[in-house]
Amino acid sequence: MKKNMYYAVYDITANSTRSSVIHVLKNHGFTRIQKSVFCGSLSGQNKKDLIETIKTIVDENDSFYLILTCNQCFGKIKIIGKGFDEEYVSDKKPAVVL
Repeated sequence: MKKNMYYAVYDITANSTRSSVIHVLKNHGFTRIQKSVFCGSLSGQNKKDLIETIKTIVDENDSFYLILTCNQCFGKIKIIGKGFDEEYVSDKKPAVVL
């Protein structure tokens, strides 16, 4: 099953709505890389499921973007300052659960 890399970016005012979106993203395997930016990989059906779930949470006053990036482009990210573990979020390194 082919998975693509995505950035999820949002601007959500209400704390409860924002918490719900964060919970959904984490349940879909996304990793937080900034306060309102997550990244992760999704298959076609998982992408559809995520979008449908987010639609039920976010209202017209909020913004939510799901941005596709190719694996080649993801590998060309330039980070200045504190970064994130690129291998982990690109599924090249397994997550460790303790």
